[in-house]
Amino acid sequence: MAALGVVQAMVGEAISPELIKRRMWLEYQYASNNPSNAVDCIHDLITNLTDPNLKMHQFLQDAAETIHNRLCIKQVTIGLKNPKDGVFRYEVMSGLSDSEWDAHLRLFYTLDQFDNPNVYKYFRVSKYTRLYLVEDNPYRNGEENTYSRSEMLQSTRRTLDDTIEGDYLDIYILGKNDELEGWLEISGLNNGKFPDVQTLKVVELLASVIAIALTETNSRAG
Repeated sequence: MAALGVVQAMVGEAISPELIKRRMWLEYQYASNNPSNAVDCIHDLITNLTDPNLKMHQFLQDAAETIHNRLCIKQVTIGLKNPKDGVFRYEVMSGLSDSEWDAHLRLFYTLDQFDNPNVYKYFRVSKYTRLYLVEDNPYRNGEENTYSRSEMLQSTRRTLDDTIEGDYLDIYILGKNDELEGWLEISGLNNGKFPDVQTLKVVELLASVIAIALTETNSRAG
């Protein structure tokens, strides 16, 4: 059909507007029914923002599961700053075992521990994203329990795009005046590779959607 269309164009025959409409409709339907489509991840969460009864915890859980399932990220956690004491704690997860999640729930962080390479050595990928590689020991004593196989923390990396146990990325959730409100923490992909740039940009955009949701929730509560 595509080849026929090219031939028609070459000999000067008019292309039917109905064919253009149908092609665009079919492509849209295909993209909409693709469960791994990154755009759908963003669209679904933004749609939820219109719900006047939005529950923040459920919204965060939906976001974590969306990233885990549709973007094929192996493990996802989301943490937020508690407005009462200013301390950051994990709130939701997707893809972790019960024991791993229990270990995460016991952790907490202060603002000065973020962006402090003396505490957690990182590489700044962008304004929002920080890369933590296991070779740099980006965890405190006792945090090894947050990994499913702590004995694998010294695994050998074989290629540039391979992830190993202990690698992770933090994507910042920034509020007004770029104040840190929380973070999205992701591991590598299910296939053992690092997320590509497109996937990272989608997660960064989802972090911005979460920031909007936090603002909306706080304004409604106020």
